[in-house]
Amino acid sequence: MSWEEAESVQRPFKKQVGEISQHLPGLQPWMNDTEEFLFLDSALQKQAVDMKKMQNSKKKVERKKEKKQKLMEKSKDPKQSDARDPGLMRQCLGPGCVYPSRPGSKYCSDDCGMKLAADRIYEILPQRIQQWQKSPCVAEEHGKKMLERIQREQQDTQTRLKDIECNFHELEAIILRGKQQTVCKDEEVSGNGNSVDLQIFCVSCGQPISVHVALRHMERCFAKYECKSSFGAMHPTCIEGATRLFCDAYDPQSKRYCKRLQVLCPEHSKDPKVSDDEVCGCPLVHNVFEVTGNFCRLPKSVCNHHYCWEKLRRAEVDLERVRALQKLEELVEQEQKVRTAMTNRAGLLGLMLHQTIQHDPLTSDLRSKVDS
Repeated sequence: MSWEEAESVQRPFKKQVGEISQHLPGLQPWMNDTEEFLFLDSALQKQAVDMKKMQNSKKKVERKKEKKQKLMEKSKDPKQSDARDPGLMRQCLGPGCVYPSRPGSKYCSDDCGMKLAADRIYEILPQRIQQWQKSPCVAEEHGKKMLERIQREQQDTQTRLKDIECNFHELEAIILRGKQQTVCKDEEVSGNGNSVDLQIFCVSCGQPISVHVALRHMERCFAKYECKSSFGAMHPTCIEGATRLFCDAYDPQSKRYCKRLQVLCPEHSKDPKVSDDEVCGCPLVHNVFEVTGNFCRLPKSVCNHHYCWEKLRRAEVDLERVRALQKLEELVEQEQKVRTAMTNRAGLLGLMLHQTIQHDPLTSDLRSKVDS
């Protein structure tokens, strides 16, 4: 028997079963899939059962999708769901309010929410303040100690900065006095009488150079490589009372301000040309640190021992000033953080959200004791 013939034979039987099941709903559940396709061969019967199972599974999936879409539509539009179903509307939580709440809110208006929040603050806050005052706050004590330490460091740094400013003005006075010296080309004054022709290697390019011109070559070589790198920031430096600190030359290509020291910037500050009658003027010392009060009176273009001494001395002082200013800035940031933490610790939000429970009324100090 073919599939078409079996289907034609089975169709009247299915129709009769459907009519009977409409009048008697409890009749069809006792029939399983194999009894429904009773007049088919075993192979066709198995194929028909599999097809029916697939159809039933598809119908179940479609029903689940329809239910899911309905739930999504209800959750997306809470106003329509509340309007359709008045039973879902809740009463406003405001004190003494009998009106229904707005869709998606617990209150009928913003005033009811503000009134309830104010009542909670008036009821809870006094008790929390009393609890806060009963037990000592360890963090508050640590914060006060940190503020004292930060203020001491700020005073020390301010004193150090004033000393550096004094050194800055003293150096300028020394440079001015050195320039007023007369030029002397005598070898006994310069101390360069006995010189040995030695060679060393440059630390930047590695080329062998003579000891006499080593400082000049290394300074120029370093400036050449330093120009290839850039140190910039988006804004210029504005420090009250500070003079000759950063270069702050604006670069239109990178749209940044140069942040090298002004006296050491090889890109934006060129060394002036030295004339033949200009004196070196470097203060002479004995045993490295003992100042003799004398000055080098060799011509600046000839003196190899004190090449660029004004620039290096000024850079040393400026670098100390920059370090002191950075230290002050770090201390100000630390002080601001500590003060903000101390302010927020006993604030309204902190007292309302946090609470310290004192189980033993005889113990006032709640700090945990570390076993020694």
